Amino acid sequence: MLIKLIRSFSSAHRLPHYDGPCRNLHGHTWKAVFVIEGPVRPDGMVCDFKVIKKLLDNYLPDHQFLNDLLENPTAENLAQYLFDKTGAALKNEGLTLKTLEIWESENAAAIVER
Repeated sequence: MLIKLIRSFSSAHRLPHYDGPCRNLHGHTWKAVFVIEGPVRPDGMVCDFKVIKKLLDNYLPDHQFLNDLLENPTAENLAQYLFDKTGAALKNEGLTLKTLEIWESENAAAIVER
């Protein structure tokens, strides 16, 4: 069974390898869309959404400077970083992160798929 959760966070970054305005410090309200796979338990759930939300939120860099986490924090690099971190945490719960979409605006996203 697949379940989907959408979370949001705000953070700032600058793109040091970009020759344009995004080279300067700026911020986004990001949207993260997680597609998670797992078996349906006897209680009828893959996992309690409240539990998964808390787990995912522990890894989202809310109100952080992304350059402290990644040397070049593009949407693509951030998507891969969060996919690796949250995917490992979900695996410890017996779940698989299938897809992560990181939206930096309402019309631009990077997607990582397993």
